[in-house]
This record gives sequence, structure tokens and C-alpha cells, in this order.
Amino acid sequence: MLMEAWISASNDGLLPARRDLKPETLGAALPDLWLMDYEAGDGRLRYRLEGENIRARYDHSLVGKYLDDTLDPEARERVLRYFLACVQKPAISIVAGRLYHEWDKPGYGERLLLPFVNSDGLPEGLIGITICKQTFENRPIAEERAKRTTWILPLDGSEASEEAS
Repeated sequence: MLMEAWISASNDGLLPARRDLKPETLGAALPDLWLMDYEAGDGRLRYRLEGENIRARYDHSLVGKYLDDTLDPEARERVLRYFLACVQKPAISIVAGRLYHEWDKPGYGERLLLPFVNSDGLPEGLIGITICKQTFENRPIAEERAKRTTWILPLDGSEASEEAS
């Protein structure tokens, strides 16, 4: 649903701007969505909006917080790599399998990140969806039962990357 709405918001094959995406096209996906602004000057991403299911994963709201400030040190490099690739290349980033690995109770599911550009074609931010279908009792169980694969698919046709763990 998110991918279809994002493609529909594209203008003449160009990447969409956030303003081009119509919330009414997202329906049931809204609780699992989040929006981020990209600050090109310092290369940081800041949460602009979070759906109810995303908010429920945390003990505080993410809105207004920077992504790098919300990540545990062990996850920072890995997560920033695919989030920033989404806006800077630009690329579609996909994660399937173990999510929230650094937490006491990791989850299992899928994450999709899609870039937005402004009217000048420069990175504006991204929209993402995280569907977490299962929560494991602890990290060792999650590591035993669930692998994680991350794909970064550049939109310029250059070679995709894949990382499995």
C-alpha cells in the first residue's frame, strides 16, 4: 500500500515530494508509518510523524528527535547506513527479519524506507513503514530463530547491496 501510494505520488517518473503523498491513500498503513525530515547541512534525520504502532514500541514520542539520538551505540552504524542511503543516494531500503535487535525484546517483521525530494530535486526526507509481527522473549532467542537481511536498492540503477546477519 505504501509503495503504491509513493509511486502514484511521483511526478513524470521523478521522485515524489512529501507534499505529493496523499494521506487518504495510506489507510490501514497509517499506524505503522513514520516520516522524517532530512537536514542536508549536518546529514541528520529527524522524526516528523509517528504512527500509533511505532509510538507503542517506545516509552516516549519520537517526533522532533533525531534518529541518531534514538539508536543504541551497537545499532547506530548499521541503521544509519540504510536510512541515510535512502535519502542521499537516493535508494529504497528494505529490512526483513529481526528488528529492534539491540532491545531486550527484539521483534520480527519488515521495514520499508522510501525517499522524498523537494521541488529542486534535493533530498527532503523519507517515509517508512515498520510492521513488527512478533516479539521475542529475549535477544538470544531472536538471534537463534530469526535472521535479518537489509537491502539498499539505489534508484539510479547502480548495484544494489545486501547485508545478512
